Amino acid sequence: MGSTERRDVNTTDPATVEDQADRVLVSFRSPETDPDEDDDWWIADSEWLRENMTEHTYRRYLRWTHAGPVSVGDEWDEFVNCGCASPEDVILRVENVAGGTAIGSETTMEVVPRKDVIEADIE
Repeated sequence: MGSTERRDVNTTDPATVEDQADRVLVSFRSPETDPDEDDDWWIADSEWLRENMTEHTYRRYLRWTHAGPVSVGDEWDEFVNCGCASPEDVILRVENVAGGTAIGSETTMEVVPRKDVIEADIE
């Protein structure tokens, strides 16, 4: 089972991480969303949220903030900027880790809505 954590300051340089994963798939959902009867999580799929979560700069931020060991099921409380200083809280969940055990500077971060993972069985 994964853990939910907020990392205020991560001092790990992603370039120094050993056993870097080739790819880490992370899903996002709203913290206000409750699981349905099957424990599946849903999030309103707005285009601006998806765009902001998948931008290169946000994925780079995730590599720096969460550099180090990672496991499927880990969850992180994060936010994405909605513009006009209006952050939108999200919960990120590690769905898949391929080719290593840690997030580092060479790790490809893929960010998708939790709904897509559930509906398409993405790995």
